[in-house]
Amino acid sequence: MSTKMFYLCFFAEKSKTLSSSTLWAHYSMLKTMLNVKRNIDVSKFYKLSAFLKRKSEGYKPKNAKVLTLDQIDKFLLEVPDKDFLMIKVALIFGVAGACRGKELHQLTISDVTDMDHALLVNVRNTKNNVDRNFIINNSNKNGIDLIEVCRKYMALRKPETTHSRFFVRYEKSQCTVQAIGKNTFGKIPQKVAEYLNLPNSTLYTGHCFRRTSASLLADSGASIDVWKRHGGWKSASVAEGYIENSINTKKIVADSIFGLGVGNSTESASAHQVSGSAVSASSASSTSSKNNILQNTIDGANRLLNIVNCSNVNIHVNINTNNKDL
Repeated sequence: MSTKMFYLCFFAEKSKTLSSSTLWAHYSMLKTMLNVKRNIDVSKFYKLSAFLKRKSEGYKPKNAKVLTLDQIDKFLLEVPDKDFLMIKVALIFGVAGACRGKELHQLTISDVTDMDHALLVNVRNTKNNVDRNFIINNSNKNGIDLIEVCRKYMALRKPETTHSRFFVRYEKSQCTVQAIGKNTFGKIPQKVAEYLNLPNSTLYTGHCFRRTSASLLADSGASIDVWKRHGGWKSASVAEGYIENSINTKKIVADSIFGLGVGNSTESASAHQVSGSAVSASSASSTSSKNNILQNTIDGANRLLNIVNCSNVNIHVNINTNNKDL
């Protein structure tokens, strides 16, 4: 039996008991191992890859459920700090920075900088080797001061703590010296869902905070480039996979389809015509100097660019606004 046929039969047998995602994971590990140990390129086994693609048809992976902004506010407002202060801080950090559980686990005290008006958090050694940082603003929306919640937890850190991990255990209104393990972070979203009495709380897994952050950012109207920078995703398709299909986003699409923005589009079209006439008039009247003609042309082009940006305000967020939010 040839090597190609052997692996095809191997995966055909495994497909009877394993899901499509698990098959692809085994394929990836096998491809790396054989390439390093035996110098065999499994990616050229085209019948095998075609077989795995057929097995993937109709497969829907189970994604972590996401939290809404109202649910987050409710948890931060109603839950007493006495028992849940550490969980509150993990929720704030996880959603603000689209953090994985492992990234929260590896966070150190030197990665968090208090700048009086905000907290600057650096995320290092990420899964895809893309270091990033994010800001936690001093927000008082709905009576919630996010920075003060974090500062309260930071102030309880014991001086005799020998390690540099940022997150330490919190019990009976006091922090201990023991660092929180990686598996504990995977259970924190489930604890939040259980407190809020959300159905299927077990589906709020360790990736919940990361998907919640991406979904809330998408609902705000941010562009795909902002999503990628925020979560450290290199591929647009991967970033879009984290976006929850929210009702708010679908409402915006429906409004655009059925012409609720037609008035604005008509006004923008008229503005284009007026601006175009102004450019022509200024160019015709400014014949005394080449410098004046050039300046008027530049001014007219800038006005046109501003009008174009305004005409798209119902669908796209201005890139300057996005950068300010970051």
